[in-house]
Amino acid sequence: MRHLARLLAFRQDLDGRAVLLLAATAYALVVAVPRVLWDVDMWHWLGVPRGPSLFFDTRNITAAWECRRLGYDPLVDNPCDPWNRPMFYPRAWLLLRWLGLDQSHTTALGALIVVLFLASLCLLVGRISGGEGIVVAAAVCSPAIALALERANMDVVLFALLVLAVVLWRRGTDLSMALSPLLVLVAAIGKLYPVFGLPAYAFLRNRRAALVAGISGLAFLAYVALTFGDVKTVASTATQGQYYSYGARILIGQAYHTLVGHNWQGASLVAQAIAMTLLLLLATLVWVWCRRRLGPATQRASQPPTSALLAFYLGALIYLGTFAVFKNYDYRLVYLLLTLPQLIGWIRRGQPGGPLPVVASLALSAVLLDLWIGALSEQLHLADELMAWAVAGLLIACAAGSIPTLSTLHPRARPESDVGER
Repeated sequence: MRHLARLLAFRQDLDGRAVLLLAATAYALVVAVPRVLWDVDMWHWLGVPRGPSLFFDTRNITAAWECRRLGYDPLVDNPCDPWNRPMFYPRAWLLLRWLGLDQSHTTALGALIVVLFLASLCLLVGRISGGEGIVVAAAVCSPAIALALERANMDVVLFALLVLAVVLWRRGTDLSMALSPLLVLVAAIGKLYPVFGLPAYAFLRNRRAALVAGISGLAFLAYVALTFGDVKTVASTATQGQYYSYGARILIGQAYHTLVGHNWQGASLVAQAIAMTLLLLLATLVWVWCRRRLGPATQRASQPPTSALLAFYLGALIYLGTFAVFKNYDYRLVYLLLTLPQLIGWIRRGQPGGPLPVVASLALSAVLLDLWIGALSEQLHLADELMAWAVAGLLIACAAGSIPTLSTLHPRARPESDVGER
């Protein structure tokens, strides 16, 4: 922890966002220059499985816009897609066809998504030290985040939307805090699983925001009920892999294959239930143990409900929810970036040797390793999933050390200013 804290405190006079943007630019040049000059693909050497075309996932949507204008239902039949892929996003994305965009705009739209990601990340972290910029840059240049940007997956857009929800909370007005959960609802309509982040507002000692989050949850359930046919269609067409992926079920299936000698023959629902049961057991044990040892209830009650804490809860809950319920490609780890400001804050401001800063140091290290190690999933024979389980346990531990008890959730408390948050 001391070495990590020393790194984070390095060059406090320097705005670490410059380090982040410089690293991202250098990464882009490493990929682009060999491709343009010598037709050499660097993605493979950087641990990123390159798609058939640049911004492969964005093209799926631009093709769907074209086909919808021609009268097709892209969720079922999307012949405009060069690989004949049905659209694997909810139907709400088809509303954007009225912008008049088509596949000829894919490259420009993908580049805009990359710029949007970098801008939203800079907005999320705020002014940081040079050392913190190095840590965030290490996360951004990881294979998992590079995969999201190479595909220009819509997870990147939803990440930016969640950052906007955090920024609204940071403003600290009654209206902005009430609007913040609504943006999470919009993200959930865009890709369902951001709904896992809505319970975050129940931990921030703000009755109005918690009420809006609850209403948003009910609205989401109504949305799923009304579009259940589309949800089933998207779930059946969306690909789920073993490699370059994370999910509680993956390691369970690999253990079964290793011990029994053949692949899992039971129903997928049973396999998922086994994984979720083991995760629930782990969560219970970690929660009970850490609740007693990571500071008294009075210390948790004094934790100000800052925007960094909201971002941490959003990122942790979305990771835990997707880890428990789905098999996810590593580009979905982009939501772990939401946890970085608060993890860094706990390490920087915590008492050296204190329990929560130590756990936060372990969690930050595990998050960075998880973003990188997925590129070796085939070579490690899925042993990289052990790190995914470690991230889940450490995020639960940090939540146990920060979420106030029910008796200390004051309904009218206002969030403190983010000034001095770092």
